[in-house]
Amino acid sequence: MKKKLAALFCAAVLAMSLPAMAFAAQFNSPAGTTVTGSNGVALTVKGDVSGNGFIHVEPSSVRASNVPSGVTPVASFEVTADDSISFTELTFVFSVGAQYAGADATIYIQHGDGSTETQQAKVAADGTITITVDKLSIFSVVIDESTATGSAGVDTSATSPQTGANMNAVAGVTVAAIAGAGVVAFALRKKIAE
Repeated sequence: MKKKLAALFCAAVLAMSLPAMAFAAQFNSPAGTTVTGSNGVALTVKGDVSGNGFIHVEPSSVRASNVPSGVTPVASFEVTADDSISFTELTFVFSVGAQYAGADATIYIQHGDGSTETQQAKVAADGTITITVDKLSIFSVVIDESTATGSAGVDTSATSPQTGANMNAVAGVTVAAIAGAGVVAFALRKKIAE
């Protein structure tokens, strides 16, 4: 009896956790894509790409290897590409929040071959950091909060941007998980009644 209830509980937890799963966004056109991490920091990647593959963008818990010890990035993203894709340069816009306006930011970059680099930038009044890249890697954003001038006078009433991301896969997986949980619950209820 306890095992059956435990199985029912596990099925319900699985069904409820599926909508929160992160699906990597991908694009192969200049329109690009926007991905938001769990902490609310978003990365928009745009640029002219060619080929039949895709550029993949996803939040990452792994930070670039050159982030100094004791420093915590506000966000990390992993951006990778299929071998069949090519590009000259991509524009990355990190939306970190207007509370960091005017702050100095360092983007720590770890390339797939293990090499590292950094890019320095200022957080714009709208809370964004813009850089250009010619390689894809892990990007970790570190902000010196002591240099922030704050969000005074900045309009923060804007709504989130249209990302163009197709969420049909997430909806399909969610419906399938709920249906599966319902079948498991029905079967367990029947067995418990016996």
